[in-house]
Amino acid sequence: MKNLKIQTGENNSILRTQSVLVREFGDGLRKFATEMKKTMKAKKGLGLAAPQVGENMRLIVVTLEDKKVLAMANPVILKHSDDVEVCEEGCLSLPGIYEQVSRYASIVVEFKDLDKNRQMLQLFGMDARVVQHEIDHLNGVLFVDRVRELEAKAVIL
Repeated sequence: MKNLKIQTGENNSILRTQSVLVREFGDGLRKFATEMKKTMKAKKGLGLAAPQVGENMRLIVVTLEDKKVLAMANPVILKHSDDVEVCEEGCLSLPGIYEQVSRYASIVVEFKDLDKNRQMLQLFGMDARVVQHEIDHLNGVLFVDRVRELEAKAVIL
């Protein structure tokens, strides 16, 4: 298995593109997810989205606080808390940049596992934050966009 090349840069068109649904499940997807996990661990990340390694598909891998690494195909946030938490975030695609980002304190996420089984998880704290960050990548959103949204709201007030 190889380490994949991380796409970088705020204006990188790959990182700014809406990803397409995963439709093909099988050995190819499993191999790609394994390569994503290896790359994420090598770069000391907590999560990685397919667009970050140049693939326009709705697939993320995340490390949960219990150290379990999970691949999620076509993840969707079904519910979220009203409460938000502000915490510092960074991103493998924007090396050296760290900002305070507001995210929902808890979420319920639905996704398909690598065997195409429907799964649902309720996540809190850092686990919820990491999944929200990675799902943003699938929608062409970078964490610095969230910072700008927060700053714009502050100016309006």
